[in-house]
Amino acid sequence: MSNVPGLSRKDNRGHANTWTDEEAAQRLAQLKPHPNGRLIRVRFDATVGDVMPWSFTPTQRDVRVVPGETSLAFFTAKNNSDEPMTGVATYNVFPAQAGVYFNKIQCFCFEEQRLLPGEEVDMPVFFFIDPEYVDDAALANCNNVVLSYTFFPTDWDDDDDDDE
Repeated sequence: MSNVPGLSRKDNRGHANTWTDEEAAQRLAQLKPHPNGRLIRVRFDATVGDVMPWSFTPTQRDVRVVPGETSLAFFTAKNNSDEPMTGVATYNVFPAQAGVYFNKIQCFCFEEQRLLPGEEVDMPVFFFIDPEYVDDAALANCNNVVLSYTFFPTDWDDDDDDDE
C-alpha cells in the first residue's frame, strides 16, 4: 500500500494511477523521498493518432526522480490545422509493473484539450513514483520508466454535420 495515507494507487493492471481528491491532495504534503531510494529516469514519449493534425512533443526528454519525490514535466501541443480541434490524450507506463507505482497528481490527460487553428500550448503533468517502488523485487533492476502519451481527436467541428 501507499505511504501516503488514504491514497489508493494500485489497480493491478499496471496502469498509472490518477487522483484529484482534495483530501488526498492534502495528504500529498506527507510524501517524502524514500531514504534508500535510487534515481529513476522517467523518459517521455509523445505521439498523435494518424488523423490528428497536431504536433505533440515532450518539452524535456526525461527527468530523474527518487521514489517519493514529486516532479513536474511539460509537453507542447500545436494545432497545425486551419480549424479548431479538441483532442484527448491517453497514456501508458512501461514497464507495466512500474505503472502500479506511477501517480499523476495533475495532468493534461485528465480533460479534453481544445486548440484553435495554429495555437500552441504547453501542458503540465505533475507526478510522483510511490516510495514502495524501491521495495518491489520485480523492479530491483529497473531504473528507467517510460511515460507515453498519444493524442486522439474527439471532434472535428465539421459544419457539414449541421446539414444532416
